[in-house]
Amino acid sequence: MGIRFRFSATGQTLGFSMNTKTRRYRSCVILWALLFCSSPLLAQESSRKIGPRTLPLSVGVSDAFRKSQAETPELDPSDMDFVPATEEEWIEHIEEKDAGAAAVAQSLAGALNVTVKEDKIAGVNVYWVNPPTISVEHQGHLFVYIHGGAYVYNGGMAGVVEPALIAHHLQIEVVSIDYRMPPQHPAPAATDDVIAVWKELLKTRSNTSMVMGGTSAGGNITLASSQRFVSLGLAVPAALYIGTPTVDLNPEAGDSRYLNEGADRILIKMGDFGVAAMNLYAGELGLNHPYVSPIFGSFSGLPPTYLITGTRDLLLSDTVRTHRALRRAGIVAELHVYEGQSHGDYILALKTPESAEHYAELQRFVLEHLSAPLATEPALSADQIPKEIPESVAF
Repeated sequence: MGIRFRFSATGQTLGFSMNTKTRRYRSCVILWALLFCSSPLLAQESSRKIGPRTLPLSVGVSDAFRKSQAETPELDPSDMDFVPATEEEWIEHIEEKDAGAAAVAQSLAGALNVTVKEDKIAGVNVYWVNPPTISVEHQGHLFVYIHGGAYVYNGGMAGVVEPALIAHHLQIEVVSIDYRMPPQHPAPAATDDVIAVWKELLKTRSNTSMVMGGTSAGGNITLASSQRFVSLGLAVPAALYIGTPTVDLNPEAGDSRYLNEGADRILIKMGDFGVAAMNLYAGELGLNHPYVSPIFGSFSGLPPTYLITGTRDLLLSDTVRTHRALRRAGIVAELHVYEGQSHGDYILALKTPESAEHYAELQRFVLEHLSAPLATEPALSADQIPKEIPESVAF
């Protein structure tokens, strides 16, 4: 028996089947994949139980975001403890997830009317993502995007969901780096690929015309790569975007990994799967190497940085620690903390005012630091997102 979800932008049914095997790790797929739903997945609830605690819906948030919380599918935390037993099982698991996510990314790109073109830069796979029109303020600018996905997911087209949102909201050209990942390619392969692409881009573009960033693992790799830029004597981007990153891959690092366990509707907890994926990524370098956990690297010389997290984010502490490390190094840094938001909720609840507000803030920040005048018009609001986009998308 399988479960199939209809994507309202195109009317197509996405072939994402939950058989007996995939049901064992459905939380991993839902949490780290990119899964659209055009209708509620369960009856609206006003609260949920987390062990002995009762967690109500957030107050002081928009009605749309509160509705998104109420429609959160019920997830079993034990699913986060599933770990593939062999390299072959890892590869099978990743390929199955990425195939469904790629279909979602293609549908979203079509709904937002952004174009996606596969390419190679310095031998590294990349995806160019463009809105129908580049804004006057962003002529000649480039957003270099580093995708997330627990260090193992979202290869290929599957990593293009947030780049499509950024291209749409900011009306800027985006290039998404499809870096190598475990199990075949542990660290430092990812940052090696980012460095190779960055060096090639610098041959034809000014560093002040480019920003770099990503969400989750993408935030980590953005930071680690930028630290390596500094150590290599390379020019750094004009600004960085760091969305709810894992900056310390030691599984027990950070208060929020305890306090927000179960409250985070995306990650739920730092289970055995997350620990295994982080160890796969670290490889022989180990969890404390700055290429793996950039919180242990130098923050001197980094560019202005925009950070976002939420009060229910399992990685709230990681984001806070990053902000403090940047400020202690004298770096301009803005920390945006949204009430009630879990890990990557600005992607999950993409039709809410909070999501639109985040991308408007990101627009303002990057324009302050790119080599161009400030925009004379605000970024797109939630009302300007095409109506055919579904109400929510899981990150």
